[in-house]
Amino acid sequence: MPASDASRMTGICLDHLSLCDISALDLIAVAARLDCEAVSLFVTPLPLGPYRDLVQDSAARREVVAALKDTGLGLGIIEPFMIDAAPDWAGLERTAALAAELGADINALAFDDQPARLRDAMARLAQIARAAGTRMTIEGFSLSTVRTPADALALAQSSGDDVGITVDTLHVMRTGGSWADVAALPPERVFHVQLCDGTREPPADLATEAVAGRLPPGQGEFALEALLPLLPAQARIAAEAPFRAPEGLSPLERGRIIVDATRALFARAST
Repeated sequence: MPASDASRMTGICLDHLSLCDISALDLIAVAARLDCEAVSLFVTPLPLGPYRDLVQDSAARREVVAALKDTGLGLGIIEPFMIDAAPDWAGLERTAALAAELGADINALAFDDQPARLRDAMARLAQIARAAGTRMTIEGFSLSTVRTPADALALAQSSGDDVGITVDTLHVMRTGGSWADVAALPPERVFHVQLCDGTREPPADLATEAVAGRLPPGQGEFALEALLPLLPAQARIAAEAPFRAPEGLSPLERGRIIVDATRALFARAST
């Protein structure tokens, strides 16, 4: 690992899916206790957890802004930005404005199976992000219509020179990819990298694995040590590793397992 990458052992972004059963405020508190550099947040209600609507609820938004200021944490990406056949453009514009206010990138997932329409929609979302004063990144997600980093790159390139991609290690592996695929990406396009581990063989239920059955980085069979030297220096490194924890562990204890595992992975890779 290059010497400049040593700071990544402490500069970890804790993505909300890692502790998806807690609120944004609680995630910020956990990340601060664990000396993380940043968090990524769910900012509108989802079935996964107790997320307040930071777009519509100004009081909740002020609390999050204050917590970020008090802790000194930065923001990586905010979600959800799901592009289906009929996007809620007004809602997406409001959420992009929130991202700009908070200093976060917007992370787009694709669920439209019509390529031309999806391409136009992603270009429109990229323009919304520009107008708001933030950046857009497109994630390759194995359960979506943009499954691989190469798929995400093609859409990013058609959406503008300033559009990036999010690389999730689980989805690279579950689409039959390799770290060579990540190394082949234009480094300036890789905005956000989500680290988790897992088994070499996929489980029967990929959806459950994605939201609750991952492993902390370095505790599975993905050979993440081989990936780390390939990551662009400017990419934000996040831990996104919701795992099946022993019963009774607090969010702080679960977060510590994820963050400590991520730091241990970087330490091993640097020797």
